[in-house]
Amino acid sequence: MEEKKALNFVGVTDDILKSVDTDIPVISRRAPEPVPVRKVVRTSDKYKNILSPLKLNDKYTMKNRVMCAPMVFGTAVVGNEYGNAAYAPGKYGKLEMPAAGGTAMVSVGETDINNFDAKRMPLPDVDYSIRSGEAFNAISEYAWRIKRHGAIALIELNHCGFMKPPIPGTEIWGPSAGFTPEGAPIKEMDEEMMDSVCRDFVNTALFMQEAGFDGVCIHAGHGFLMMQFVSPLTNKRTDEYGGSIDNRCKFPVRIFREIREAVGPDFIIEARVSGVEGLPGGMTIEDTARFIQLSQDYINGAHVSCGTYSGETVEASGMHAIFEPHGYNLPNAKYVKDRVNIPIGVVGFITDPDFVEAAIADGSVDYVVMGRQMIADPEYVNKLATGREKEIRRCIGCITCFEFPDPEQEIKFDGVMPWLKVGNCAINPIANSEKTVDEMPKPEGSRKVLIVGGGPAGIQAAITAADRGHKPILVDENDKLGGTLFFTDVDVDKKDISQFKDTIIYEVSIRDIDVRLNTKVTPEMIKEIDPDVLILATGSTEKVIPIPGIENAIPALEVYRHPERVGQKVVIVGGGLVGTEEGLHLAKTGHDVTVVEMIKRLAHESCGTYRNQLMYEFEKAGAKGYARTKVIEIKPTGVDVEKEDGSREFLPADTVIAALGYNEKDTSELEAAAGRAKVYKIGDCSKVAKIGGAIRAGFDAAMDIL
Repeated sequence: MEEKKALNFVGVTDDILKSVDTDIPVISRRAPEPVPVRKVVRTSDKYKNILSPLKLNDKYTMKNRVMCAPMVFGTAVVGNEYGNAAYAPGKYGKLEMPAAGGTAMVSVGETDINNFDAKRMPLPDVDYSIRSGEAFNAISEYAWRIKRHGAIALIELNHCGFMKPPIPGTEIWGPSAGFTPEGAPIKEMDEEMMDSVCRDFVNTALFMQEAGFDGVCIHAGHGFLMMQFVSPLTNKRTDEYGGSIDNRCKFPVRIFREIREAVGPDFIIEARVSGVEGLPGGMTIEDTARFIQLSQDYINGAHVSCGTYSGETVEASGMHAIFEPHGYNLPNAKYVKDRVNIPIGVVGFITDPDFVEAAIADGSVDYVVMGRQMIADPEYVNKLATGREKEIRRCIGCITCFEFPDPEQEIKFDGVMPWLKVGNCAINPIANSEKTVDEMPKPEGSRKVLIVGGGPAGIQAAITAADRGHKPILVDENDKLGGTLFFTDVDVDKKDISQFKDTIIYEVSIRDIDVRLNTKVTPEMIKEIDPDVLILATGSTEKVIPIPGIENAIPALEVYRHPERVGQKVVIVGGGLVGTEEGLHLAKTGHDVTVVEMIKRLAHESCGTYRNQLMYEFEKAGAKGYARTKVIEIKPTGVDVEKEDGSREFLPADTVIAALGYNEKDTSELEAAAGRAKVYKIGDCSKVAKIGGAIRAGFDAAMDIL
């Protein structure tokens, strides 16, 4: 069984820490140019509960029930190396896009309250007692950008306690003495330390109030300092701050109280909490509900997440991939809501507007908090308001947006800070871009664009080309669009990707795109159409490696076309992402599965949180994996393999499946027929990649047509 790894998706590794100058100079930032605020006229009442207002206090009312979760590190905008990227893309930044998209409340992400005991990331230091100047202006720009679209602007303040790397020149504080997983000593907090932390929370909140924010989101979950006090797993104190739940909550509640006393009644204080810790002996939902009960006189609301960054199991993770049900925190959020008298929200893989509408309508929660979904489609709320819910690109749970270096995968630090990669997206090609579509060069005319291949790359190229005023012709050999994504209609874990496939096919149907199915593009056809642009998105072919007996194996995709061909006992040759995910699907559908891989681990090209959860599911389903194992011969009844130690074994099988990778298709004949047309090769026929690579390639090719 593979050892469980900590699910800390932040990816702050030693090579990153060593390469970062933590004394980064701040720079002056020019105030952003005014932009027209879009007026979206509501034309649909289908989601009347989502679109209804929610009063937070006498001054602030959310215009609808959707909040954008804290994303982007607050002080990342301070300094000449990070500022533009943190505000990107262009005039509508990572957090401004959801505000422009109709979201009622938007929160900037983690912001350490000091540069010593609270410092978690090697970001620029900020003195929060200085309420003017370069750093103040840089951070205040966030508030300006969010508020100009009519959204409420929050910023998340946090003290990570012992959940921090051993950054030189800083100390690690916690409720109880001990050692971090890295072996660094944890100082047990005394009254003086607690006083200091309270002062820093107050000082930082006042800084943000003067910077123009409407409120703060206090991070009291995910294993950070406030949760460390609430949790009996990490709070072992025997004084007035330990023991009973009320005692364990005393210091965190004091933080809320002192912030409220300083900022006054109108400033919003929202809490981010974990409903459960997910670890044996850890914080329970009963603990969390009591914590909010004791805090509710000082805060305007709380949203419920789960887990802790220090968790070594999937249950303790605060971020789940495709394997968990959507809205998995809803029962815990409802438990809290039923016991308090302030608004309660929920976060955690929420994408389906019907789910949200029902949760609000039946009183389970007052509002929802979307993080990854706001990266996938920041226009979520506006699309609901205008009856365009079928056009929402729902997050597929791939965690591309939080994919960081993986030491085991030997992915080294590439010089791009991990916090700048927060916001990449497989299905939104503009995510994390430096510019919006409006800022990119406009076409000089309408071009005839022939697109060969109706997979995700070809579909995205057609959509973007049509939106740019071109005349796309989308041709595919099959009787439906989607390419190899057809398999997602079958795979038990790929329903979100299947739904995305259907969404982009729908996007094609509502545009002026000439779609020709059951049609094979030939050189003669290209010459007849005589396009201005030829985009080749013909996909890939499955590799055939000369292993003795390879003819006895079924190609991986064939399993999804003809599941009846798969026997009870299965051996999959090739343990990359395709083989491992297919093995998981077959194990979950009742097969006895063994996956064989030559290199050191299965699903090696995947990393971080997604891979941890994939392998957890793989083992939980009873599938077996053989890494560092060579296939000697494939026989009709099984596979001969050689292990790392040189020993041999026969793995019996009713069915052997070959998942040995893919090759780009040869398109030279079609390219030769292009004539005057400019040619683009995108998707798998250019370089075999994941969905994100295909979507981005299709978008980039279409945007390049002028």
